[in-house]
Amino acid sequence: MFLLELIESVWDEVMARLRPLRRGASATRARGDLAEDFALEFLRRQGFTLLMRNLSDERGEIDLVGRQKGFDGIVVVEVRARQEGGLVAPREAVNRRKQRQVVKTARRLLPRHQMHGPLRFDIVGVWLNEQHEPVRAERFEGAFK
Repeated sequence: MFLLELIESVWDEVMARLRPLRRGASATRARGDLAEDFALEFLRRQGFTLLMRNLSDERGEIDLVGRQKGFDGIVVVEVRARQEGGLVAPREAVNRRKQRQVVKTARRLLPRHQMHGPLRFDIVGVWLNEQHEPVRAERFEGAFK
């Protein structure tokens, strides 16, 4: 009986320590979803038509995939959100490693969804205020290849 109580006690302590991590992860995901929603509306005002959102497999994810008025191809968009006044701008947060991952993911997944043609990789930076609400967006067309 003592062993069972000890196991339950340890389990409860482990779960109590993990709970804030799960809440933090879901809060981060919620902020990411808000930033993507904001970016999508920003892009739509510029003639962007969404084809797919959060296209993923076990090796990577693409935030937004669509068509852009005036571009005869597929636009893959990486959305990055950062606090206003932060040290790293959203565009700078998409480093070479992330760029390579997005390109490889697009080349692997888009054909599976019958999406063929020239690809353009854009970044949309979304700035968040102190309440973590999106307040401003900026687009970098053809930000990487």
